[in-house]
Amino acid sequence: MSANKENNLVQAYIELNKFCQSGEYERALKAAGKVLQIAPNEQKAFHCKVICFIQLHNFKEALSVLSNPKNAALAADLHFEKAYSQYRLNNSKEALETVDSATELTPALKELRAQILYRLEQYQDCYNLYRDIVKNTTDDYEDERKANMSAVVANLAALNPSADLPTFEENTYELSYNAGTTLAMRGKYNEALPVLKKAEQACSESVIEDGGTEEEAKEEAAIIRVQQGYCQQQMGKEKEAGILYHNVLKDRPSDQALIAIASNNLVVINRDTNVFDSRKRMKAATQDGLEHKLNSRQRATIAYNQAVLAIYSNQPDFCKQCCVKLSREFNQEKKAALVEASSLVKDGKRSQALALLLKQDLTLAAAQVLLAQGDRKAVVKLLEESEYKYRPGIIGLLCTLLTADNEYEKASKLFSDVYEHYKNDIDNQASLRSVWRAAAEAHARAGRGAEATLAHEALARAAPHDRRSLARLVKALGAHSPRARELAAGLPPISQLEGKIDVDALESSKWMMGAKVVKKTVQSKQEQSPGTPGSELGQKTKTRRKRKTKLPPNADLSKPPDPERWLPKYERTAYRKRRGIRRDVIKGSQGMTTNAVDQYDMSKQTPSAAATTAKSPRVEVKSAESAWQRKQQQKKKGKAKGKW
Repeated sequence: MSANKENNLVQAYIELNKFCQSGEYERALKAAGKVLQIAPNEQKAFHCKVICFIQLHNFKEALSVLSNPKNAALAADLHFEKAYSQYRLNNSKEALETVDSATELTPALKELRAQILYRLEQYQDCYNLYRDIVKNTTDDYEDERKANMSAVVANLAALNPSADLPTFEENTYELSYNAGTTLAMRGKYNEALPVLKKAEQACSESVIEDGGTEEEAKEEAAIIRVQQGYCQQQMGKEKEAGILYHNVLKDRPSDQALIAIASNNLVVINRDTNVFDSRKRMKAATQDGLEHKLNSRQRATIAYNQAVLAIYSNQPDFCKQCCVKLSREFNQEKKAALVEASSLVKDGKRSQALALLLKQDLTLAAAQVLLAQGDRKAVVKLLEESEYKYRPGIIGLLCTLLTADNEYEKASKLFSDVYEHYKNDIDNQASLRSVWRAAAEAHARAGRGAEATLAHEALARAAPHDRRSLARLVKALGAHSPRARELAAGLPPISQLEGKIDVDALESSKWMMGAKVVKKTVQSKQEQSPGTPGSELGQKTKTRRKRKTKLPPNADLSKPPDPERWLPKYERTAYRKRRGIRRDVIKGSQGMTTNAVDQYDMSKQTPSAAATTAKSPRVEVKSAESAWQRKQQQKKKGKAKGKW
């Protein structure tokens, strides 16, 4: 290399170093290009060029430069830069292949590999790798690694809530948030809420201490508030959860994933009400680009809720499309079949819904469709042939259906099969008490005494301390059976039971009319029966509580109350009818002379004799009879007329 060329190369490297130190990556990129023009095989300049592309978030250019066959020799050792560019372009599988192709896993490659595994939802491998990194690395990023590791633990808890997982010290708000999320994934919502509130407070304080504003603190803590809303929603406090979601969305957060989750949860709260608002929320929850920001579990839940919302919106075709997506992308064929069958049932296509459910082995859902049709025999046949035949709930359903059709023999045979199935199962004896009780009744209805005795014996074994079960068994065995006598010895004597029986109440014929009548009858008999001398002294007379008289707010206690205050207004003495409308009103145009004018012209009329003799206005004397008395007389007359 000539001296002039070498000087130019040194000057170009000086410029490149200056721009990289000051963070001017666009100018550094040009300086790196100058170096490569002078010396195309310069490894450092090529590396700086790739780093400048990454710092400028131009990952496509960085990947194209690294993948160019002409630069194969220069890019041979840049596995981290290539894998990171692929990871940021959401090519997680290719990024994992690039990392695994490296000859040695450096600490940086290990960190990147853990992030890629988290994105690919391989949480167990990710957890193992993070545990190795935390164990063998000591630097300033220890808290960040622990926060990432606690996030992996939260996802493992979602997959297996009963798994034995580690806990972390909650010395940062990220660790507190992930600890609360882990508790929520385990179903411990009461314990998760205080931890999440503590995380929210710590988050706000941390942002403000770092010089941030209250708005920035609010946006940073938005994800924690949404998680609190989820906990409250799972606890049944949907109103409080809805307020939290609305408040978060009102602040317009920049995180699309957060908007999607809050909107989806509001759709769940709305159910079949406020469908217009739910459709608007679902649109926000299904925007493009969310497939890389939400995990498969969250996306599957949103797709399921979208299908259910399509049923509420009366969109059967769109519901079918959502079910196809749910089945193909998330492998949830049974959930998709349930939703599609619900849509078909709503449209009146019950036979198609039944065929779809039976195809996916959804026997109980198919039985529900048949019950809605009223086809009890088909339900009995379907359940008897299913794998759920010997479950207690299904046994009760079959017994109810057979009894409704008066098929007592079949019900008895069903319980005989159940007895043979559980005869040697000692562990489930205690949980089958209701089954054996129903079996005894079914056998008794069918007249099969021996089978009823076996059911009573099974019931007595399941509940050995239950005296009623033992008494039923004694009754079923019969009075002459030696075993019945032996079992009867364990029952309490009749004298203990007689003291609690009220013979008078039982002999009363009024017991069929209700408990209140019986109580009154017993009390009256107790009052009539003579007691022992001096028994009245021990009895306490109940004092009736005097209620305080309520007065109207404008009552004047100095004046006596109006005796007619309970009568309607038109029956009171002071009532006056409204004066009638004068009908002989002068009509016609102005200045018109009519006979009515002369009638009302007082100057043309002669005074009458009565008017001249009257010296003062005469007051008409009314009877002193009140309106209440008149009303009573009218009632008496009405009663007299109605006699026959």
